[in-house]
Amino acid sequence: MIILIDLDGTLTDTAHEKFKPFKDGKQQTIISDIPLIQGATEFIIEIQAKGHTPIIVSDSHPDYVNKIAKEIFKIPAVSLTDKPNVEKTVNFIQSNQELKSLFDIKDNFIMVGDSWLDIELGRRLNLRTVLTKFYKATSIEVRDGIGQELKPIKMGATYYAKTFEDVTRIIENPNKSLLALEAIFQGETSDNMVRFLTRYYNENFIAFRCLARQEDGECDRFARADKYYQIDNPERTPEFISLLAKSVTNYLNRVVSFPQYHWDYFTYVSDKKTTTPPNKMKEIFELVETDLEKIKLFEWSNDVTGSLRNQPNYQTRRDFISKHLNTIEGIELQGKNVIVIDDQFTSSATANEISQQLRNKGVKNILFVSLFYLILPIESKVCPKCGKLLKIKIKKIDGSKFYSCLLPKFRGNGCGYIENISKQ
Repeated sequence: MIILIDLDGTLTDTAHEKFKPFKDGKQQTIISDIPLIQGATEFIIEIQAKGHTPIIVSDSHPDYVNKIAKEIFKIPAVSLTDKPNVEKTVNFIQSNQELKSLFDIKDNFIMVGDSWLDIELGRRLNLRTVLTKFYKATSIEVRDGIGQELKPIKMGATYYAKTFEDVTRIIENPNKSLLALEAIFQGETSDNMVRFLTRYYNENFIAFRCLARQEDGECDRFARADKYYQIDNPERTPEFISLLAKSVTNYLNRVVSFPQYHWDYFTYVSDKKTTTPPNKMKEIFELVETDLEKIKLFEWSNDVTGSLRNQPNYQTRRDFISKHLNTIEGIELQGKNVIVIDDQFTSSATANEISQQLRNKGVKNILFVSLFYLILPIESKVCPKCGKLLKIKIKKIDGSKFYSCLLPKFRGNGCGYIENISKQ
């Protein structure tokens, strides 16, 4: 496998702003001054011994990147890649006949990095991606997303790694390392999930976890937007519903294996009576195999009209749920721990409103499990004036993205057209 791997924050512990003069090529790189992520050199040696080919893909200056690649890791590198744009990385691949041939099958490649830029680059190349978390950010860098927790997750990496051992395991067993619901459609058993968010309240917590990605635009082939839309298909098969339930079963087996947590109830977000096909979540819920006590805790009011999907923003969605979806009375929830499953996590309005209702009833710990979560969109866009492919650029002042048809003076061949990208 070809391992495209980021440098700063992934192999070298240089995400801190004090290394910026070296990364920008303004100061000479002294190898002894470059700190490495623990285990980085051993990781490179190990994967090479197993027949894999690591290649550094970095936005930093070639004087900096090439010296580190040659003297420390002894592997090839491509620099000034202008992530998340793909042009320079693709040109590097196309310039090597062996890489070019392997690139026809995207599963021959994987992208590894610590920022949303790495993940977006990988998605644009239709490659599997690994989001690493090898260090604790001491500051927030808006452009690269360093220190931002949610944005890299929302970009929708295929895998997550806290150590190089995790990365090696993913490379050696890519299908088994997929998220639980994504793996089930590859014929594999996995209990992996996305740790989307955890909120602590004194000694209690609310945890949001997701079992598959719902892609919007370019992505690797394992994301499963197709399966999400199939849930609403009246022609869906019992076998399909069974696979969804099996992925939940696999994850819950992991949850209940931790003795420090005791879960009292397992429930689901009910469908409205007008939903087509009806009782879709109930069907999945009933097929989940677990020793946890199953219970129905939520129901929609009989007079509900309209659709949650048609609500224009987070607050109106939250208000809609608060008004029409209620926790059933008469069930003692004080001091209980509850697991809830739902079909999709988008704005988090449903998860937050249900969690608030449960907390109001005295529930201690809440695990909200979503089958799918909607990741950030990626689109390939052509200049409306000259027809050339637009580049995605990032304003350093605030991190906002915009499309640019780069002029020749900016190393492009475009007309100078600029279009802002609305924030997600």
